[in-house]
Amino acid sequence: MGLVTDHLPGALLPLPGGGALLTAIDQVVNWSRANSLWPLTFGTSCCAIEVMMATGAARHDLARFGAEVARPSPRQADLLIIAGTIVKKMAPRLRTLWEQMAEPRYVIATGSCAISGGPFLYHSYTTIRGADEVIPVDVYVPGCPPRPEALLYGLLTLQKMIREGSTLARPGQVRRPVLAALPDGMTLDDVRAEIAALVQETATVDRKAAAAVGAAFAAQDRV
Repeated sequence: MGLVTDHLPGALLPLPGGGALLTAIDQVVNWSRANSLWPLTFGTSCCAIEVMMATGAARHDLARFGAEVARPSPRQADLLIIAGTIVKKMAPRLRTLWEQMAEPRYVIATGSCAISGGPFLYHSYTTIRGADEVIPVDVYVPGCPPRPEALLYGLLTLQKMIREGSTLARPGQVRRPVLAALPDGMTLDDVRAEIAALVQETATVDRKAAAAVGAAFAAQDRV
């Protein structure tokens, strides 16, 4: 059937004479969408240089994943990689760009600022507490800044979400691969047990220690 069709098991049924019959059109569509992502050339702060430009350089070669066709126009892009701080003046512009992108569209939040506001959230009234307060985010890549390998892993996670999540019958609904980042052998029961142990560990509050920390912080802020 050829090099391309060999990577689509269960989606193509070979017929006599070299023809093929589509048995699962969702798999074919999602496979093509996952391997032809077109990012938007968009960056608001330092992560745009430290992460996005480094990831697209020859050393890491973003073209291996079919996502090197960065477009300057949102109408020709379907992937928005948020790299940098989002302030209140930028929020409506970010929303406008996202609404102008082609469907189906996807969003990756890169770095602490894009995820939670980063260090600029404190003592500032202009910073948005995460891009997901403005637009829906599909994949989060933590770090300050993240390494290019982290962004590549986030892209692979997004591709897995696209291949496994969306269907033509339910457009706009996707399934996140939430278990993809768990180490081998770890189950949801292990995660629940770890969370329960953490809650029990932090259930007791030392008021004297907390008051001392608060006093030290207040003294530093006055200086």
